[in-house]
Amino acid sequence: MNILGLNCGYNGSACVVVNGQIKSYFKTGNNMERGVNKLVIKKALDEAGLKLKNIDMAAVVNWYSDRMPDGTECWDKNEEGFSITKENGIEFSLQDYYDFYQNPSQVAIGTFTLNIDTQTVPCMVVDHLFAHCAYSYLTSPFDNCMAVCIDPQDGYAASNAIYWMQDVDKSFKLCRRDQQFAPINTYTSFTDFLGMWPAVENFNALEELAGDQRDESVKHWAWPHNIQMGNIFHGDQWMGLLSYNKIEHIPQVNGFYPPLSDEGIEQDGWFDASDVSTLDRRKEIATSVMTVVEDSIRNYINEIKKFGINVAIGGKVTMFKKLVEELKDDKTFFTKPNNDDELSAAGALFLADQLMKTKRNEITSNTKTKITSKEI
Repeated sequence: MNILGLNCGYNGSACVVVNGQIKSYFKTGNNMERGVNKLVIKKALDEAGLKLKNIDMAAVVNWYSDRMPDGTECWDKNEEGFSITKENGIEFSLQDYYDFYQNPSQVAIGTFTLNIDTQTVPCMVVDHLFAHCAYSYLTSPFDNCMAVCIDPQDGYAASNAIYWMQDVDKSFKLCRRDQQFAPINTYTSFTDFLGMWPAVENFNALEELAGDQRDESVKHWAWPHNIQMGNIFHGDQWMGLLSYNKIEHIPQVNGFYPPLSDEGIEQDGWFDASDVSTLDRRKEIATSVMTVVEDSIRNYINEIKKFGINVAIGGKVTMFKKLVEELKDDKTFFTKPNNDDELSAAGALFLADQLMKTKRNEITSNTKTKITSKEI
């Protein structure tokens, strides 16, 4: 079973999975370039010793990624003839993509046709957050676990997700998926606000600005305290922390979009990261934000761990290295720190695992394929 995985968002990449094992992985470029091109797909296929005609299925993540304010896609699919068409020959549209993301019961949709210039391959579109969850489970040492993704909002529907995943019958069950838990959004919003835009390119900048200092007086803004009845901002950590830090000029938006430095609007944070005169003030704000973000993540994960079950965690939360070291143990696994680098492999590994089912829904292997080589 040969699966081609494609991540079409930033940190675009191509990956080939053969019989459940990662055989090749290449990024589109070195500077978080969006989408994929024929060259990166050819590199991945060549490394795996395959041609496109040998691919049984493509797993596509982030097909419709970010768009400019005027609606123009940040990745120009037409440049090299990329498109996805449905069974009736009509192109898979942005509305189709949006509808897919609005249905929490769906983790993948298809089968469609991926068109690469004059060549075609069957494909399925895989959900972003679910891909993180699947990757955390499939690269973990567990045969069953709560697979968790803590990420910024995916642009369509959610910022966190939990699925129960198990090797027996290759089944998975949605436990949680919503926008109610969003500390990574709070973190990236304040990174932009403090003049360190773009947050996704400088993800640890705010953490480094805060250093080891933490502000005990804002712990009541951490999850789950911030969503309790009586909290005046009821879940809105962004507004709560702006108010706490006495920010009088409230930004109209809490993040710059699209989120890469060569896209969309100019950097116009309320603070200038190079202004030495505001350094102490920026550190003070960063300290309060880090306290709330870390406590929220810590509380969320510890709530899951209370059940005594295996937990596998992925998404941008893995980039908080100190917190990961604190929380991981024999029953709590984190993927390697990543900034969506893993998504092409994640989609491909998930489809490979699911396609081990026969037409009678029998399992061709009784055990989960262990990812032992070329883990992303």
